[in-house]
Amino acid sequence: MNYLIGFDTETGGLDCKKADLLTAYFCILDEDLKLVEELDLKLKPNDGRFPICESQALAVNKINIKEHLENPNTITYSEGKAKVMAFIRKYLKKKGRYSNIKAFGYNILGFDIPWVQEYLIPKDDWLSTIHYKCIDVMQAVDFLKEATWFPPELGSLGTVVNYLGLPQRDAHNAREDTLMTVDVYRKILEIMKSKKDGGGQSQDLISLLEAE
Repeated sequence: MNYLIGFDTETGGLDCKKADLLTAYFCILDEDLKLVEELDLKLKPNDGRFPICESQALAVNKINIKEHLENPNTITYSEGKAKVMAFIRKYLKKKGRYSNIKAFGYNILGFDIPWVQEYLIPKDDWLSTIHYKCIDVMQAVDFLKEATWFPPELGSLGTVVNYLGLPQRDAHNAREDTLMTVDVYRKILEIMKSKKDGGGQSQDLISLLEAE
Protein backbone atom coordinates (compact mmCIF):
# COMPACT_ATOMS: atom_id res chain seq x y z
CA MET A 1 0.00 0.00 0.00
CA ASN A 2 1.15 3.52 -0.73
CA TYR A 3 1.11 6.23 1.92
CA LEU A 4 1.73 9.93 2.34
CA ILE A 5 3.61 11.28 5.31
CA GLY A 6 2.14 14.67 6.05
CA PHE A 7 4.17 16.99 8.22
CA ASP A 8 4.82 20.52 9.37
CA THR A 9 7.27 22.24 11.70
CA GLU A 10 7.31 25.21 14.01
CA THR A 11 10.70 26.82 14.43
CA GLY A 12 12.67 29.51 16.17
CA GLY A 13 13.32 31.39 12.93
CA LEU A 14 13.34 31.18 9.16
CA ASP A 15 16.86 29.79 8.63
CA CYS A 16 17.53 26.25 9.85
CA LYS A 17 21.23 27.07 10.15
CA LYS A 18 20.59 29.99 12.50
CA ALA A 19 17.66 28.90 14.69
CA ASP A 20 16.32 25.75 16.32
CA LEU A 21 13.45 23.40 15.58
CA LEU A 22 10.77 23.53 18.29
CA THR A 23 7.93 21.25 17.19
CA ALA A 24 7.31 18.76 14.40
CA TYR A 25 4.12 16.92 13.53
CA PHE A 26 3.97 13.84 11.30
CA CYS A 27 1.00 11.80 10.16
CA ILE A 28 0.51 8.80 7.92
CA LEU A 29 -2.27 9.20 5.34
CA ASP A 30 -3.66 6.36 3.28
CA GLU A 31 -4.55 6.51 -0.41
CA ASP A 32 -7.93 8.08 0.46
CA LEU A 33 -6.22 10.78 2.56
CA LYS A 34 -7.57 9.24 5.73
CA LEU A 35 -5.49 9.70 8.88
CA VAL A 36 -3.87 6.42 9.88
CA GLU A 37 -1.51 7.47 12.67
CA GLU A 38 0.09 10.63 13.98
CA LEU A 39 3.19 11.70 15.86
CA ASP A 40 3.35 15.13 17.49
CA LEU A 41 6.74 16.14 18.85
CA LYS A 42 7.99 18.91 21.12
CA LEU A 43 11.74 19.23 20.64
CA LYS A 44 14.89 20.71 22.15
CA PRO A 45 18.65 20.66 21.45
CA ASN A 46 20.66 17.57 22.35
CA ASP A 47 23.26 19.37 24.45
CA GLY A 48 20.89 20.98 26.94
CA ARG A 49 21.50 24.49 25.66
CA PHE A 50 18.74 27.05 25.39
CA PRO A 51 17.09 26.92 21.93
CA ILE A 52 18.03 29.67 19.50
CA CYS A 53 14.82 31.58 18.79
CA GLU A 54 13.87 34.89 17.25
CA SER A 55 11.15 36.94 18.93
CA GLN A 56 9.32 37.38 15.62
CA ALA A 57 9.05 33.62 15.16
CA LEU A 58 7.75 33.05 18.68
CA ALA A 59 5.18 35.81 18.18
CA VAL A 60 3.84 33.89 15.18
CA ASN A 61 3.82 30.35 16.57
CA LYS A 62 2.96 31.48 20.13
CA ILE A 63 5.37 29.02 21.72
CA ASN A 64 6.37 29.92 25.26
CA ILE A 65 9.95 28.69 25.45
CA LYS A 66 10.03 28.39 29.24
CA GLU A 67 6.89 26.25 29.26
CA HIS A 68 8.14 24.35 26.23
CA LEU A 69 11.37 23.33 27.96
CA GLU A 70 9.63 22.51 31.25
CA ASN A 71 7.13 20.24 29.52
CA PRO A 72 8.05 16.61 30.35
CA ASN A 73 7.00 15.61 26.83
CA THR A 74 9.70 17.78 25.22
CA ILE A 75 12.45 15.51 23.91
CA THR A 76 15.86 15.97 22.33
CA TYR A 77 16.47 15.91 18.59
CA SER A 78 18.17 12.50 18.91
CA GLU A 79 15.15 11.09 20.71
CA GLY A 80 12.91 12.72 18.13
CA LYS A 81 14.83 11.14 15.26
CA ALA A 82 14.42 7.68 16.79
CA LYS A 83 10.69 8.21 17.18
CA VAL A 84 10.21 9.51 13.64
CA MET A 85 12.23 6.73 12.04
CA ALA A 86 10.35 4.06 14.01
CA PHE A 87 7.08 5.74 13.03
CA ILE A 88 7.95 5.68 9.33
CA ARG A 89 9.32 2.14 9.29
CA LYS A 90 5.98 0.73 10.45
CA TYR A 91 4.57 1.65 7.03
CA LEU A 92 7.66 1.50 4.83
CA LYS A 93 7.80 -1.06 2.07
CA LYS A 94 10.38 -0.56 -0.65
CA LYS A 95 9.47 -1.23 -4.28
CA GLY A 96 12.91 -2.00 -5.55
CA ARG A 97 14.83 1.11 -4.59
CA TYR A 98 11.70 3.27 -4.28
CA SER A 99 9.79 3.95 -1.09
CA ASN A 100 6.01 3.58 -0.87
CA ILE A 101 5.86 6.74 1.27
CA LYS A 102 5.80 10.24 -0.22
CA ALA A 103 6.22 13.47 1.69
CA PHE A 104 3.18 15.74 1.79
CA GLY A 105 2.61 19.25 3.09
CA TYR A 106 2.42 22.97 2.35
CA ASN A 107 5.69 24.62 1.31
CA ILE A 108 7.63 21.59 2.48
CA LEU A 109 10.16 21.90 -0.34
CA GLY A 110 11.03 25.47 0.53
CA PHE A 111 10.84 25.18 4.30
CA ASP A 112 9.95 22.04 6.24
CA ILE A 113 12.08 19.41 4.50
CA PRO A 114 15.30 21.40 5.11
CA TRP A 115 14.39 21.77 8.79
CA VAL A 116 13.58 18.08 9.22
CA GLN A 117 16.82 17.11 7.47
CA GLU A 118 18.84 19.52 9.59
CA TYR A 119 17.50 18.36 12.98
CA LEU A 120 15.75 14.98 12.73
CA ILE A 121 16.45 12.93 9.61
CA PRO A 122 19.75 13.60 7.83
CA LYS A 123 19.45 13.96 4.07
CA ASP A 124 20.96 10.55 3.29
CA ASP A 125 18.53 8.83 5.66
CA TRP A 126 15.66 10.84 4.21
CA LEU A 127 16.53 9.87 0.63
CA SER A 128 16.82 6.20 1.57
CA THR A 129 13.47 6.19 3.40
CA ILE A 130 11.09 8.64 1.68
CA HIS A 131 10.16 8.55 -2.02
CA TYR A 132 12.18 10.96 -4.15
CA LYS A 133 8.97 12.67 -5.30
CA CYS A 134 6.72 14.62 -2.96
CA ILE A 135 3.40 16.44 -2.98
CA ASP A 136 3.81 20.09 -2.04
CA VAL A 137 0.30 21.55 -2.02
CA MET A 138 1.64 25.08 -2.35
CA GLN A 139 2.86 24.11 -5.82
CA ALA A 140 -0.67 23.02 -6.70
CA VAL A 141 -1.99 26.39 -5.52
CA ASP A 142 0.65 28.17 -7.62
CA PHE A 143 -0.35 26.11 -10.66
CA LEU A 144 -4.03 27.00 -10.19
CA LYS A 145 -3.08 30.66 -9.84
CA GLU A 146 -1.11 30.51 -13.09
CA ALA A 147 -4.09 28.82 -14.75
CA THR A 148 -6.24 31.76 -13.50
CA TRP A 149 -8.48 29.37 -11.57
CA PHE A 150 -7.30 30.84 -8.25
CA PRO A 151 -6.76 34.57 -7.56
CA PRO A 152 -3.11 35.67 -7.72
CA GLU A 153 -3.04 37.10 -4.20
CA LEU A 154 -3.26 33.68 -2.54
CA GLY A 155 -0.07 32.62 -0.83
CA SER A 156 -0.10 31.44 2.76
CA LEU A 157 -2.03 28.36 3.80
CA GLY A 158 -4.49 30.56 5.72
CA THR A 159 -5.37 32.61 2.65
CA VAL A 160 -6.08 29.45 0.66
CA VAL A 161 -8.22 27.99 3.44
CA ASN A 162 -10.25 31.21 3.60
CA TYR A 163 -10.68 31.39 -0.17
CA LEU A 164 -11.93 27.80 -0.37
CA GLY A 165 -14.31 28.32 2.55
CA LEU A 166 -12.73 25.54 4.60
CA PRO A 167 -12.74 25.37 8.41
CA GLN A 168 -10.00 27.45 10.02
CA ARG A 169 -7.93 25.46 12.43
CA ASP A 170 -5.29 26.84 14.81
CA ALA A 171 -2.82 28.35 12.33
CA HIS A 172 0.93 28.09 13.00
CA ASN A 173 0.42 24.92 14.99
CA ALA A 174 2.22 22.08 13.22
CA ARG A 175 -0.59 19.55 13.64
CA GLU A 176 -3.40 21.91 12.68
CA ASP A 177 -1.50 23.30 9.68
CA THR A 178 -0.93 19.77 8.39
CA LEU A 179 -4.60 18.87 8.76
CA MET A 180 -5.63 22.11 7.02
CA THR A 181 -3.30 21.16 4.18
CA VAL A 182 -5.14 17.84 3.87
CA ASP A 183 -8.43 19.77 3.70
CA VAL A 184 -7.03 22.03 0.96
CA TYR A 185 -5.68 19.10 -1.06
CA ARG A 186 -9.02 17.29 -0.89
CA LYS A 187 -10.76 20.43 -2.14
CA ILE A 188 -8.28 20.86 -5.00
CA LEU A 189 -8.86 17.27 -6.07
CA GLU A 190 -12.61 17.97 -6.05
CA ILE A 191 -12.10 21.09 -8.19
CA MET A 192 -10.00 19.23 -10.72
CA LYS A 193 -12.46 16.33 -10.87
CA SER A 194 -15.38 18.71 -11.42
CA LYS A 195 -13.53 20.43 -14.26
CA LYS A 196 -12.76 17.08 -15.86
CA ASP A 197 -16.31 15.78 -15.42
CA GLY A 198 -17.68 19.07 -16.72
CA GLY A 199 -15.99 18.59 -20.06
CA GLY A 200 -12.97 20.78 -19.45
CA GLN A 201 -9.45 19.81 -20.34
CA SER A 202 -8.37 16.80 -18.34
CA GLN A 203 -5.45 17.44 -16.04
CA ASP A 204 -3.35 14.85 -14.24
CA LEU A 205 -3.14 16.71 -10.93
CA ILE A 206 -0.97 14.11 -9.27
CA SER A 207 1.78 14.55 -11.86
CA LEU A 208 1.51 18.31 -11.48
CA LEU A 209 2.00 18.09 -7.72
CA GLU A 210 4.82 15.58 -7.61
CA ALA A 211 8.08 17.49 -7.44
CA GLU A 212 10.88 15.93 -9.41
